[in-house]
Amino acid sequence: MNEKEYLYIKIKDYILDNIQNKVYKDGKIESENQLAKKFQVSRMTVRQALLSLQQDGAIYVVPKKGAYVRDENSFKTLDGLQSFSEDVASLQGKTHSQILLCQKEQCKISSLCSLGLLNDLGEVWHVIRIRYFDEEPIAYEDSYYNTNLIESIPDSALNGSLYAYFEEELHLDMDYSKQKIDACLADTLAEYLEVSKNTPLLRILQTTYLKDSSCIEYGYSYYRVDSYSFNQIAYRKRGRR
Repeated sequence: MNEKEYLYIKIKDYILDNIQNKVYKDGKIESENQLAKKFQVSRMTVRQALLSLQQDGAIYVVPKKGAYVRDENSFKTLDGLQSFSEDVASLQGKTHSQILLCQKEQCKISSLCSLGLLNDLGEVWHVIRIRYFDEEPIAYEDSYYNTNLIESIPDSALNGSLYAYFEEELHLDMDYSKQKIDACLADTLAEYLEVSKNTPLLRILQTTYLKDSSCIEYGYSYYRVDSYSFNQIAYRKRGRR
């Protein structure tokens, strides 16, 4: 083992020891500059250690924000259209929702009008929920639903999977969603998710359609990436250079 490899492993072991001993109380790991200065190495060597830890699933990195400790017990897949309840069904723990809002309301948001979510009275279903796993808030959902397709939304559906309710009770044929994913800070959502305002969240803008091309859902979901990681299978498309 040469000196560079030794230093890279030394940094990796240092971070793993800190994780095991719960040194990172807020989940944030030292910056690349801080680690480079501490171990008297280049940032490239630090980056190699962080990349290895990320590949091992021990940490996650938010661009321009830094590296954070990952809770390995939770996940979301991005290779299928699933609800929060369906995502965590295979995990050992209980889920529930705190319903902050569920009502039909007048709306003039142009994007909702163009998607056909409003009825003749200009109303749309507006649902805001906090999703919990083992009593810990994991996600904040703020979504709008098609009033032409949905007459009512019972509490039993709100506490579980709305997708299952749409399919099994309303017999709607769910097909696909368009998703735009980026990162943001918790800020005003910090209180709901029990994190600091500077905690990074993964934000997904989701527009969901039925097989007849009707739009049923438009909204944002905000996930705590310290407890909810995202797994995706990527397939290579042939014929591209």
